[in-house]
Amino acid sequence: MAKARSPDFKTELCRVSFAQTLFKARSQNEDGSRPKFGCTLIFPKTINRASLEGALKQVIVDEWGEKGLERAKAGLIKSPFLDGAGKEARNKKTGELHPGFGPDVFFIRVQSLNQPAVFDKMTPGTEATVYSGCYGKAVINAFAWHDDRNGDGVSFGIQMFQKLQDGERIGGSGGIDPDKWLEAVADEGPAPESTKSGAGAGGLFGNM
Repeated sequence: MAKARSPDFKTELCRVSFAQTLFKARSQNEDGSRPKFGCTLIFPKTINRASLEGALKQVIVDEWGEKGLERAKAGLIKSPFLDGAGKEARNKKTGELHPGFGPDVFFIRVQSLNQPAVFDKMTPGTEATVYSGCYGKAVINAFAWHDDRNGDGVSFGIQMFQKLQDGERIGGSGGIDPDKWLEAVADEGPAPESTKSGAGAGGLFGNM
């Protein structure tokens, strides 16, 4: 039975990490599961999470009904929001934070079985031009899932990433109409300070 999925929508400006997986699929586990494309999207905690929260709420209600919202708030549905200073943001061997992460950010992991469309501003992107540490916007969707080991959860899929600004490089280095989502971009150079604006939002899974 198909799981609930939201329509595609565009994120606020974010920073990309593990960008190489936008171009080369990799297996997330050692259980022989099908390799997937994807990346990690890093957002300042001050960002308005309305679009992310709205998509998640729609999927939860579609999949589990109104009571699903209560289950999510109680932590019984796995959240896709990860703390920028939490265990998922750290090197498993050393315990150190991955570059680009910290207490002022949260992040989501996005994935797809098909390679997303990737753009460097208005032209097709490459591993050299769309790299871990640059800034842009992604076209994503929320979807519900269940497995016997981890129970119920919601995650995000990715259809497209458009680099909009350069940034300091950090480690960890499909069925969509790009014309619907691409933005005309003036080349103003690096401007990561712009990602620190915006109103924070409480929500379904709380603030990080």
